[in-house]
Amino acid sequence: MAMQQKQSNYTGGDCMSGIQPFVKRISEMEGYEKEGVTFLEEADAETLSANYVRVQRGQSTSAGYHDDEEEVYVVTGGKGTIMLADRIREVQAGDMVYIPRNTFHQVTCNSVEPLEYICVANWPDRPAKLQPIHR
Repeated sequence: MAMQQKQSNYTGGDCMSGIQPFVKRISEMEGYEKEGVTFLEEADAETLSANYVRVQRGQSTSAGYHDDEEEVYVVTGGKGTIMLADRIREVQAGDMVYIPRNTFHQVTCNSVEPLEYICVANWPDRPAKLQPIHR
């Protein structure tokens, strides 16, 4: 079954919020490393942020929860576990994880290769980042 491509009226001009679409290479993103966990962050969106996360063998992300955001993780490499509330689940490349608000979570890498995933976070209650539109 062939997929039909929808037409868009977007012409590349200013969006209503003033925030523009973009494409960025993960290798060129800025970030930081903390205790064997690398975070590359991108926050140039209205109510979303995206992170590329790499967890080294035997390392874990900080444990915690967020009362103001929900997250989706897409595992792109390696294997490990994720604690969700009081359950530990195995994850590997090709898995997707949804983390609702107020859900305690922590990711641990238990494979030789790093556990890598993309985290997309949504702040549904955060006011959109409105920027002036210059015409």
